[in-house]
Amino acid sequence: MAEPLRHPGPADGPRLMLAGSRIEERVVTLAAGIPLEIAIAEALNGADSAWIRFADGHGDLRFVLPDRATDGLHGAWYSTPRDSADTPLYRAGIVWGWREGRVFGHCHGLWGGTMGHLLLDASQLTRPVRARAMLFPDARFTASEDAETAFTLFKPEGHVNDRADAALLRLAPHIDLCDGITDAVRKLGWARAQVEGIGSLNTACFADGSILDSHASEFLISDGVATGFRADIAIDIVGIGGIRAAGLLRPGANPICVTAEIILLRRA
Repeated sequence: MAEPLRHPGPADGPRLMLAGSRIEERVVTLAAGIPLEIAIAEALNGADSAWIRFADGHGDLRFVLPDRATDGLHGAWYSTPRDSADTPLYRAGIVWGWREGRVFGHCHGLWGGTMGHLLLDASQLTRPVRARAMLFPDARFTASEDAETAFTLFKPEGHVNDRADAALLRLAPHIDLCDGITDAVRKLGWARAQVEGIGSLNTACFADGSILDSHASEFLISDGVATGFRADIAIDIVGIGGIRAAGLLRPGANPICVTAEIILLRRA
């Protein structure tokens, strides 16, 4: 099994951060031939808080995979960027928020024979694609320096109230993904939530007994539902060197590596 992750700073920040919002749903078209970051910004027409998903795209892609850090500071890092031309992009999820005074997207997806962290400013679609966007008018992921990990990370801004149909959730390192989600649903007082989002794990243990044994890995939730007592979360995930796995996670066995950016959608 991969060794436990060590980050440079103390784990004294909030382990679970929540912000609630109403939802505005849109179906938008992402243009081809321009950086994906620009295509998303144009399609959202100025919105600075959203969760975007699309499938069946095609593009010239630049991406990174999770890797070990070699700088003596970070607990994990990224591979050198890789390029994949005219590649089928099967599925992608994008957390859209605010960083350094402008809109910014954090994207994990599956394409070609791999998956990873897509660099939106250096990738472009080769044909337009329809995307589903959920806009959050009352909350936003905003990036800030994180002393624990020494990364600049998205964290939710806003408040939780009874009118919220969605919640933006950030989970900190070492928190179990399923446990953190159930804790959040319980804090919200919801009966049930649909779960979407992206993040990273320090190893991944699945309900069928299989393990993706990787010091660092990055995931995209493929299906998720949770109550205040149980979370059933299925993911696609890639580890160091491009090793892949997919399936339903085993609760209590999947610690966050650097962060998880989760969207909770209120369900009856």
